[in-house]
Amino acid sequence: RSPVPLPRLRLFQKFSTFRILVCGGDGSVGWVLSEIDALGLHKQCQLGVLPLGTGNDLARVLGWGSLCDDDAQLLQILEKLERATTKMLDR
Repeated sequence: RSPVPLPRLRLFQKFSTFRILVCGGDGSVGWVLSEIDALGLHKQCQLGVLPLGTGNDLARVLGWGSLCDDDAQLLQILEKLERATTKMLDR
């Protein structure tokens, strides 16, 4: 894996709250959440999931569906994310 999320996430240390959209499956979500935890940003971060690829159990459980495979779905998901309520995750 590339160390790309860590330097990018450091930019968010300046904000009291922020939102991140992870485009991928459960592995990608876990990877980004681990980096958020490593930086101590978990209390100020809200994370959304755009389900791509395989292993989309988290997105499915949260009601985002199991796969975004066309452009029409992308717009619908982004609109839903804008109105979404937050839920705590137990990791």
